[in-house]
Amino acid sequence: MRLLRMDAILLLNYSIAFFSLFTVFFFVLLFLRYRRHLTEAPAPAVDGLFPNVSIIIPARNEEAGIAGTIDSALGLDYPREKLDIIVVDDGSTDRTLEIARRYARDGVQVLTQENRGKGAALNNGIGCAKGELIATMDADSMLSTNALKEMLPFFQDPEVMAVTPAVKVRPEAGKLIVELQRIEYLMILFSRKLLSFIDSVPVTPGPFSLFRADAFKKVGMFDEQNLVEDQEICLRLQAANYKVRSSMTATVHTSVPKDMKSLLRQRVRWQRGGLRNYWKYKFLIRPEYGDFGMFFVPLNYLSIIAFFLILGLMINSVIASPYYTKYMLVDSYVLGLGLVTIIGALVLASTVLWLWLSVRAFKEKIPLQNLLLFVLFYWYLMVGYNVLTAVKEIRREPATW
Repeated sequence: MRLLRMDAILLLNYSIAFFSLFTVFFFVLLFLRYRRHLTEAPAPAVDGLFPNVSIIIPARNEEAGIAGTIDSALGLDYPREKLDIIVVDDGSTDRTLEIARRYARDGVQVLTQENRGKGAALNNGIGCAKGELIATMDADSMLSTNALKEMLPFFQDPEVMAVTPAVKVRPEAGKLIVELQRIEYLMILFSRKLLSFIDSVPVTPGPFSLFRADAFKKVGMFDEQNLVEDQEICLRLQAANYKVRSSMTATVHTSVPKDMKSLLRQRVRWQRGGLRNYWKYKFLIRPEYGDFGMFFVPLNYLSIIAFFLILGLMINSVIASPYYTKYMLVDSYVLGLGLVTIIGALVLASTVLWLWLSVRAFKEKIPLQNLLLFVLFYWYLMVGYNVLTAVKEIRREPATW
């Protein structure tokens, strides 16, 4: 029985190691295949015409940043008469509404509603939008002046229904937790761009995403009860076999949590919403949904399973290992060096390589020690939010935005 248990544990170790290596090297190969096309975009239309664009900014208690967000939208390098900026105040209890209304003189339309959530605020704004294209923009985001122009050429393909930007983190002097998230966002952005080459973009980020107005007529409005409505709408577009593209040059900066408690709360919300969304769209695992259905959706399920298996194996190792292995600073790792250990080292090295490629792709200056710290930090962050997510879902705790 003991031997059978050891064989099962060894098999799990090999399976997880294979899955980890396969995933990392898949993305590396995808990078090698498309590395010369990362910053490419379709050429702008010859006629140089600019479509009407509506920018919807939902806001609740954003008095600290709403002015900067509206200013960045007004400051876009784009014909002002073609821009329709709509701020939707979602029952703020601070000065958000007062500040937003000051921009009426600049042609900014301000709507107000009782607190019904971000999805409802977005839908309210979309209902009043006049543009051929509609952008959704978080109230703590800042656009680069060329962001909109960089995203427009992708819509020359009539099957493209949405385009995502390069969402980056606003730097905060002396804030290590912000710097680590900056690395994470670059990694996510880099991965999302590569996924766009196989029609597998999984989310249209809240900080700024651009949609055809027709998209909401074809697939419906935002799900007002969803915890991660920006992911759900993208999955709905994928389910309708529309294309979603990603720009590496349309830069948008966003604010991120500045303490661990806020970060965990955000990630648990994301994770709970993501679990529910992928369960809702499990029907996508079929050949007619291409690489998104046959690769990316199963990858999400397998990643969650692999994480909890790794956690279980680690706990088992601590419980089952002899006293000297648990408590000596230098244990018998070298004497017990095996294939699984070597594969684990390869996975770690390839992860650091992926982080380095992500940072290098955006020409960001990030110290090597921060990359190494991120590898350690991200693992423990994943432990925290995955375990909390599991506990809250098992206990069926109410999920709030």
